[in-house]
Amino acid sequence: MKYLKLIFLLTFFVQSQTEPINTGHAEVSLIKGSYANNQLVIGIKMDMQDNWHTYWKNPGDSGGPIKVGWDYSNTILNIGEVLWPAPELIPYPPLMTYGYEDFVIFPFIVNLSVEGTSANQEDLEIDADIEADIDFLICADICVPEKAYIKTSLSEMSQDDELDNWVNRVPSITLPTLIKKEKQFLEIRFSFNEKIENIYFYIEEKGVVLHSGNQILTKEENNWLLKVPTEKNIDTIDTINGVLNIDNKNYLISSQLNIKESNSLEITFLQALVFAFIGGLILNLMPCVFPIISLKILSFVSMGNESNLKIRQHALSFCLGVLVTFLLIGLAMIMLKQAGSYLGWGFQLQSPVIVSILSMIMFVIGVILLTDINIGSSLTKLGGVGSNSIFGSFLTGVLAVIVASPCTAPFMGAALGYALIQPSGTTLPVFASLGIGFAIPYLVLAIYPNLINSLPKPGKWMETLKQFFAFPMFATSLWLIWIFSLQTSVDTLINLLIVILVISLLMWMLTIFKSQALKLILWILILFVIVFQGIKYDSINVNRIDVVSDNQKYSEFNAWNSNTEQSFKNKRQAYLINFTAAWCITCQANDKIALSRPKIRKYMKDNDIEYIVADWTNKNTDILNALESYNRNGVPLYVFWKPGMNESMILPAILTEQILLDSFENDIIESIN
Repeated sequence: MKYLKLIFLLTFFVQSQTEPINTGHAEVSLIKGSYANNQLVIGIKMDMQDNWHTYWKNPGDSGGPIKVGWDYSNTILNIGEVLWPAPELIPYPPLMTYGYEDFVIFPFIVNLSVEGTSANQEDLEIDADIEADIDFLICADICVPEKAYIKTSLSEMSQDDELDNWVNRVPSITLPTLIKKEKQFLEIRFSFNEKIENIYFYIEEKGVVLHSGNQILTKEENNWLLKVPTEKNIDTIDTINGVLNIDNKNYLISSQLNIKESNSLEITFLQALVFAFIGGLILNLMPCVFPIISLKILSFVSMGNESNLKIRQHALSFCLGVLVTFLLIGLAMIMLKQAGSYLGWGFQLQSPVIVSILSMIMFVIGVILLTDINIGSSLTKLGGVGSNSIFGSFLTGVLAVIVASPCTAPFMGAALGYALIQPSGTTLPVFASLGIGFAIPYLVLAIYPNLINSLPKPGKWMETLKQFFAFPMFATSLWLIWIFSLQTSVDTLINLLIVILVISLLMWMLTIFKSQALKLILWILILFVIVFQGIKYDSINVNRIDVVSDNQKYSEFNAWNSNTEQSFKNKRQAYLINFTAAWCITCQANDKIALSRPKIRKYMKDNDIEYIVADWTNKNTDILNALESYNRNGVPLYVFWKPGMNESMILPAILTEQILLDSFENDIIESIN
């Protein structure tokens, strides 16, 4: 009888090890799958009570992953690490956790070979005893640490087909990505050919992202951008790993983290205001503004005998036109960006419609200056010489800002880059400071109108100077026509030239007819032609605006793409990137004065520095994102890097040969991003 009792207890003990163990809120068991390629997949199966869950390798805001201690007597066994199935979101407001609810199987690979020899399955199952000491956290409204100890053998494990389903849930395809830290976001860029309805990034590293934060998906020109909010300081992280779930399909992510922000020069709101003011002041000296500003100065000279009140009114009207236009441009950029359209400084000249209209307006102003055409106080006078229209001075301020947009003066880049990533309450004051800086010389004139008397006295010389200023207007018109040619087709360019010819004919007729009624009709016709052609070009070119410029000027150099910088850094290849545009006069001047000089080209060739051009003549979202990664929102931008540098270097907006050579040869460089 004693021996019968012992046999009964032993039988119960062995049976208890093959049946699932109830840990309190889950039944835990060891199962096995099929044997193939000298490998066997086993799994820890957890059948949890309803609405209870356990956790992934990174549990999120709370929780902890499963921990398993293995012990096996057979020396040819080798059980690998847990293969983590893709998790699911388990929200617990205000927290977010990652894990598995109700049921999960954690797969493990068992290698069945040793010292280069193979063993068959039957041989291994004879004496392959396995012990598993399992600790896990299981939660519902409360969390309970539970434990299961299982002792069994491979032969006694039950085979469960459900294991294969969970093995298939383990991500195996790695999706190529570019990941960088920008402000308080991880920016994950990747290519995906299908429309994405749902997406979520489960990161492996702890303490990096805000798990409960909103992940924002944006479709860019050639890829997708997922922005994941981060913790404040993650500068010590080198690599980002995790699982990207796209419409219930899971992909592995593993990418080097590019932290531009960590060593970049951050500016405060006050510094941004100061930089914007200085940049606006310098903008008066930029070549793109000269034709319009020269007209305004000439008009002030003509007021030498006028009352202080009139001088003050014209100066204030011009300042108001400048300030209102800067604020409207800033407001437009904010609204368009909130609507999903990402724009940069000078964005209006990326539109062939605006470029064509401006080219016609500049041509008309040039003809007016060169001839005796008198349009009195008409709104089209634009504050020119002899105008008594206060509103004309206002329009001159508007036009000055529009034609100034292709230029990025020193200090402007950092200020605008700061402003356009801030809330609108911060952005608009920076644009206002930019406008005040631009208008400050004329504001001083409004305060001290007697300063007019220090200018040369009005005389016949003014008529000659007026006619001379027609030629900068024609030059500006030609420059705009050239930009238009890069943005459109040859047929559309010919059409624009014909329209300008028609306008010149109508203006010639203005000099012939004496009747004021006929002159009014002619002016209406000129205005109609300009507006009609602008609308017509809008319909013709709408499909070409998003195309990268085919400017052959840069064909001999490397064309930029979103992978360029990382690719060259991985190859330890020095590079100079020129972010440019045909409509950016500063860019073109730098190209002639410095970048295209034989001495510079020879130096780059001799020192193996790759010259890369990012041409932003037409809209290009990738280029805009790259500009924003350097806290810039317009061109020019020059980025230099060579092996040994921790960070890329941003060169000054105004270049000379010596500045370039000093930058190339400087081995101790501080990033000024």
